Amino acid sequence: MLSGSTAISLLEAMQLHAGCEYLSDLRQLQGWQRLHLARVLEGVAAEAAPLREWNDALAYLSRERPRETAEAARARLILSLRGG
Repeated sequence: MLSGSTAISLLEAMQLHAGCEYLSDLRQLQGWQRLHLARVLEGVAAEAAPLREWNDALAYLSRERPRETAEAARARLILSLRGG
């Protein structure tokens, strides 16, 4: 998902993976789409993106406060996408 020489943000990678035309479409994902994205993120190491990007994604998609570590932000984002 996040690799190689192409530098895109975590949110942009999520947008592309979800097949969204616009970044704002990520906020409109429902049910199975959110679960699918959560499963994709489970396969992405916390180290694959900077803490700031994990927290940006968490704030944008879940409207939650930033976390102290990339792993914590990643875990909370996945849980939020799963509906928790």
